Amino acid sequence: MIPDRSSIGALITGKVFMAEVGAYFPLSMALRGDAFEAVFMMRESDLGHRTSGPYSPERLPSDAMNWAQLRTGMGMAGCFPSFRIEAGGHWPRIHVALAGTNVRGLIVMPEEVTAEAVNAPYLGKWQDQASDIRIGLDYLANWLSSCHHEAGGGPEPSIDLDLVYRPYDYEASLAGYDQRVRDLIPPVRPVLELRWRSATPAQRRAFVKHLKGARKTGSRSDRRWNYPIAGIEVEVPR
Repeated sequence: MIPDRSSIGALITGKVFMAEVGAYFPLSMALRGDAFEAVFMMRESDLGHRTSGPYSPERLPSDAMNWAQLRTGMGMAGCFPSFRIEAGGHWPRIHVALAGTNVRGLIVMPEEVTAEAVNAPYLGKWQDQASDIRIGLDYLANWLSSCHHEAGGGPEPSIDLDLVYRPYDYEASLAGYDQRVRDLIPPVRPVLELRWRSATPAQRRAFVKHLKGARKTGSRSDRRWNYPIAGIEVEVPR
């Protein structure tokens, strides 16, 4: 494992990686200090001729292998990716690692994904809006850089960050939309839950200045700021 470096750098690299690996729907994403990991759902149209298991040394998942081969030697987020195909189940899985970083990804086939995996009543076209997540990561990286500078430098703040999907009053929100676009309305809301690993009080205060208009959520023992950014919400401890 590479020694803990920068949450800011991991967010920047992870955001670009999410776009360049294929802009796939993120089932989950977790940042632990400088270690960034995400699980994506492959678009079926990206694989061409589909295969399914059981696989063997004589019958490998050619669709996943061809996908990885086309990208071998190509840069992602300024790094060279390595690929490992997992073919122990009915559907292949593609593991991606960026050389010289703690950025990792796992791509699973659409048949493996259930609506329950993202706490949603159904899957559909709404999952194509993965750019909202990347926009949220971009804002957070900029805010962390800014609060580090405003607090007078020193060690960079380090965070844990998780992407979760939460239900809301989806049926009521549909009333304002035409029937033809309702499949594009997410039935869950994506939330980036931030927790501080290490940060000075001055850095935390400087960070909160970016959350003007945020609402208070949580219990008395776990009060948090909830701030909306372009289709995604960020939650930060108070």
